Amino acid sequence: MRVLACATVAVAALTLAGCGGSSEDSSESPTVSLTDAPAIASWSSVNGVLVPLGTTDGPESGTWEPLTGFSHTPQGAALAAIGQSVQLSTASDQSWSKVLSVVAASGEGRDAFAVNRSLISSTGTVDPAVVPSIVGYVFADYTDTAAAVDIVQRFPDESLASTRTAVVWADSDWKLDLPTSDNAVAATALTELPQNMVDLEGTRK
Repeated sequence: MRVLACATVAVAALTLAGCGGSSEDSSESPTVSLTDAPAIASWSSVNGVLVPLGTTDGPESGTWEPLTGFSHTPQGAALAAIGQSVQLSTASDQSWSKVLSVVAASGEGRDAFAVNRSLISSTGTVDPAVVPSIVGYVFADYTDTAAAVDIVQRFPDESLASTRTAVVWADSDWKLDLPTSDNAVAATALTELPQNMVDLEGTRK
């Protein structure tokens, strides 16, 4: 819970369906599922932490670039929350400001992160002894403009934790909605995997 905690941002799985009018003059909107897993193309190491990359839900950014280009779907939001939070929280002293400006939405949270990050030093290399594995996620909330995701992680000692991460749809992409000191949520220790978790572990090869 120490790797992703500085980029924190729950626990209900919802299914949102569009409502149509009469069959004569309107059609139903596509169903939006919060429990369908994104199709995963591969897993990539981000400063020592493996993160999932979607086949159609993003990211579309190039290797070593800040993670951008996520689909406007729950699956895109989840992949953004996972990848961007790992990338930002593990960024080195030389790269964090560039990553922050791209993957985080503007606002008090981003400003606060910049101030706090400038006070510490990090090479961006995570100790293998504490590197977590991303197991899956659970949505706390989802709309077309904002989402809250609990990212479930397993640590080398087999302990489990979830980190709440918020993202917003801004500039045609999902971006981290970083918390301020007033609304930050600490990582939560788990005794078992959430029953309604979207499982990503099986896609890791």
